[in-house]
Amino acid sequence: MKSLYLPSVLGGLLLAVSATAASAEMYRWVDENGRVHFSDRPPADTEAQNVSGELAPINAIGSGSNRQPSSTATVKSGVSRKMDEEYRNRQLREKQERQEKRQAACDDARSNLEAVQGRVVFIDDNGKEVRRSERQRQQIAEKLEREINRYCG
Repeated sequence: MKSLYLPSVLGGLLLAVSATAASAEMYRWVDENGRVHFSDRPPADTEAQNVSGELAPINAIGSGSNRQPSSTATVKSGVSRKMDEEYRNRQLREKQERQEKRQAACDDARSNLEAVQGRVVFIDDNGKEVRRSERQRQQIAEKLEREINRYCG
């Protein structure tokens, strides 16, 4: 009698687990670094979008390529559009900041090149004069020119 009881208990348990897994909720949010996250629990400190209805199971029967997308999957909610827009804006700001930093570095390099091209005295971090030969000065100038041509155009 025990041998018939165990399989039926295990079958019932598997059925219950698969039913709860199929009805699980899924949340989507974008963090402060612009990364998109998905989880079965919403984050405590950020607004998340419940995307459970938009996701179709990929291992369901009949989930071949001829399956039509559901109407909820094809229409983005206002929250999703807002999150996408915030992500694009953040990416644009970060790109602009990188360009500004690069331009500042190029301006510094051009200024340093201009200073090195004539008679120059090198000073270390302690304010003491550092002797350089003319050849060393030329090498520094050539290196600066290569970097400017490579990174600044």
